[in-house]
Order: sequence, then C-alpha cells, then structure tokens
Amino acid sequence: MKRLGLTMLSAAVAGAMMVIPAAAETTFKLGAVGSPGTPEVDAAMRFAELVEEKSAGNYRIDVLHSGQAGGEREIAEGLQFGTSDFAVIGGIVQNFDPALMIVEWDLLFKNNDHVRDVMNGPIGDDISARLQQNLGARKIATFMRSPRLLTTNAEVVELNDIAGMKIRVPEMPARIALWKALGAQPTPMAFPEVVPALELGTIDGQENPIGLITSTGIDEAVDYLADTKHLYGFMLLLASENAWGRIPEEDQALFEQAAAEAAVYNDELVEASVKTGMDEAASKMTVTEPVMDDWRAATANVYEQFSDAEGFTELYTRIVEAGERY
Repeated sequence: MKRLGLTMLSAAVAGAMMVIPAAAETTFKLGAVGSPGTPEVDAAMRFAELVEEKSAGNYRIDVLHSGQAGGEREIAEGLQFGTSDFAVIGGIVQNFDPALMIVEWDLLFKNNDHVRDVMNGPIGDDISARLQQNLGARKIATFMRSPRLLTTNAEVVELNDIAGMKIRVPEMPARIALWKALGAQPTPMAFPEVVPALELGTIDGQENPIGLITSTGIDEAVDYLADTKHLYGFMLLLASENAWGRIPEEDQALFEQAAAEAAVYNDELVEASVKTGMDEAASKMTVTEPVMDDWRAATANVYEQFSDAEGFTELYTRIVEAGERY
C-alpha cells in the first residue's frame, strides 16, 4: 500500500508538472509586389495586424512585400498552386480571365465611389465568382489606387487638344484601342524610356498616377498636367480558395472584417498621397481640369472590339449602368 501510494503521488506530481500545449497558430503568406510605404502594402500589413488582433493570435499572416513572392504573375499563380494564401494584385487578373480587363479600362469608372459601389455590390460578387473559377481565389476587399493623369508638352483643356499627340501607354490592346478612339497616337514603350522620350520629344505625353509623375522626373520633363482621372485604378485583396477552405466558417467573418478595415485604411493613405503629389506637381506644372464627357463619348463603343471575351460585355455594360448614378 505504501508503494502504491508513492506511485500515485509521483503520477500526480508528474501530471501537475505537464504543460498543456496552447492551440497551434495558423500562419498564412500574403504576396505583394510593392514596398512598405506604398498604400497597398501598408494596408496589407494592417490587414495582417488586424487578423492577429481579432483572432487573439490564433492566425498570423506574413506579408511578403517588395516582390519577395515574385511579380504579379508569380503571385497570382501562387494562389493557384498553393505557394501564396493571400495576395494584393491588380490588372494581372485579366491574364486568367480576359473579361476582367475592366480592372484597367480607361474612362469606365467615373470616380472612387463608382468603383466601390461596383466592387462591393452584386457585380463585385460576380467578379469574385469568376476569380474563384478561373484563378482559384476570391475577392475579400478592394484597395483603391490613385487615378491616372495625363502629362504633355502642350496644354490639354479639351479632347481635341490631344489629336495626333504621341501618348505613351502600356502595351495592352484595349488601352491602345481606347487612346486611338480619343484621337491620339498611342505609343507603347517600356516605362524606363519614358522620361528620355519626353525630353527628346519622341513622344508628346504619357499617363500615370501622380506618385509616379512626381517621383520619376516626369514633372520636370514636360510642363502640363491634365487632371483627367481617366482611369480610377484599384487592386484586389484576394484569398486563395485553398487557404479560405482551411479557415473555419465561424472565423472567416473576422478575416472579412479585417479586410474591410484595411481597405478603409488604404483609401485614406491614397487620398493623402494624391493631395501631396498634386500640390507638388502644381508647383512645377500648369494643371488643367478637362471636362471628361466628350472623352467618354468618344470611347463608348470601343468595348465592342473585345466582345469575344466571354462575360466581358455583360460586366462592362453593368458597370456603365451603375455609373449613371454618379
């Protein structure tokens, strides 16, 4: 009995000394091309912080920024193949679903509220469903980007002012077609060549967000900035279907709430950066504010050239109809 008592006591002491392991932390990877200090990366990092806070540390998201996960294509493919769980990407999604060329379609969206209305409503749900089918990922938030503006070597007030101008545009068929419809001579060119081409007069203008205009010397190369806002850009915060399926349904809501809060944070950063950039540009350049109605009318039928992309025409027309409220 004495030995039995000692054995039981030893077992009790050993049990008391055992440490019960905490619930395992689940870690995800989020890929982004930009660097800290850009709104979308700062917002992605905020998303990660919020998920960790809201889950009391049960979930962690490692943000692989500055191209650590590759370029946009590699990050998007990572969502398909399981090397990325979340991502912040933009126009590359049209490589997986041509109908999503609407993500970078000039003169389609009228303002940021138009974008939010579309992307946070039924159309955005349909876009998310297309992404699930064609990319293996779903949209959980939309991050606004600063709109694209036109810089030129001559003042642009009206649409006719760009007639015949050689305007550098990205080498994308839809964007080339749109600028042709505006009467310009769209000139695809690698971005590093843009400033020298502007200085030499090889091209008459280019279009980009204000941040690039002021940070790359474009504001020194030409004297005129037309505040066209012809493209209201945005990026998508995506979750791979594989990762989303590993999150219990009761926890998915906290990820969605964190994503919504991160989107608000991103948009505030973008708004502040646009104001700073425009103030800087205005100190060096003549800024005009063209009325864009004629520009939209001139490009209204360009979408018909791309109607062979399944689902594109329907998305395009629904977005145009939504824009009638703005």
